[in-house]
Amino acid sequence: MTRSTNSKKILVVSSRILVICCLVFAVILSGKFTDLMSGPGFVFVLLGGVTLTLMSFSLKEIGLALKHTSGRPDSAEEQRKSGYFWERAVRNFWMMGVLGSVISFVIALGNSEGGIFGIATRMSASYLSAVYGMILAVICIVPVLKIRGTLNSQSKEEAQGVLEKPENNTLHNLKFENIIGYVLFIFVLGWAIFTPLMGMAFEGPIKPQDLFLHWPSLLVVLGGTIAITLFVGNAAAGRSFTVGFALTGFLATLMGFVQAMFGFSSRGIQEIAAAITFILSACFIALLGMMLVGNPLEDRSVKAGRGQKLLTLSRIVWFVFPLVILILLFLTFVMVVTPIQKG
Repeated sequence: MTRSTNSKKILVVSSRILVICCLVFAVILSGKFTDLMSGPGFVFVLLGGVTLTLMSFSLKEIGLALKHTSGRPDSAEEQRKSGYFWERAVRNFWMMGVLGSVISFVIALGNSEGGIFGIATRMSASYLSAVYGMILAVICIVPVLKIRGTLNSQSKEEAQGVLEKPENNTLHNLKFENIIGYVLFIFVLGWAIFTPLMGMAFEGPIKPQDLFLHWPSLLVVLGGTIAITLFVGNAAAGRSFTVGFALTGFLATLMGFVQAMFGFSSRGIQEIAAAITFILSACFIALLGMMLVGNPLEDRSVKAGRGQKLLTLSRIVWFVFPLVILILLFLTFVMVVTPIQKG
């Protein structure tokens, strides 16, 4: 009876996935959204989100979360863990989409082919990665809502006890799949950055290879984050790194925009180019630091039963800071396409 029920639930979930795939395929064939199609961008976001998940969760935890999407009955604690997994999947795809937009924006900015019109077109297309990240994040929200609905149906006392019950007092050690996740993420990141740069000559004051590792930006973001972490303490929990990278990244971008305004007032092209380099590099380094250091450490800390009551601040940072980066990219786009009138 149990096997038959599970088979029916798996069949229902598979049917729903098939219907969604058919709808997506129909949209593609319609030709109405050809400007929103970018195969490499979607692959980058999808693979990157999966590798980020591997960095924080074991294969057993991932398998259990997938089973719970089919409605498999289980204890409240196991469902809580799966809900936590899917919430992190939402975060990973969203942040990966924004990171892809930053990378595409930087490469588009350094490629002068087609003049200002070509640069503007490619910079506009860089937002597609963020769109893909949002779509995948919305898909992952569905299991989160379903699992939380199941937990809310229990008695308040039981659910509260489950949500606050720690597993142990020590952090989980890195598992083999976590290390594989780090390796695969670096590979995907390198593929997205170096493939467009190979065999392409970049002219002009802004060069992409300088933006991805700009030493002044690295000094402000990384140095400031380390200082915040040392002051706050509890670095192993990861939250100080997550918040630190977001705060120092935002501070660095504000410094860059001030420099850019001085450049516009003095009509200095080189000064504006240096400011844009500083802004984009700060966004890239801060977001990458959150994804590689802050998020995995915090995930393992929460799974070990630490810091669950302070997750609200982290959730705000996860979803608001990438949105701020998209706004900053738009402001940078305006600065690039705005001509400077000579006096």
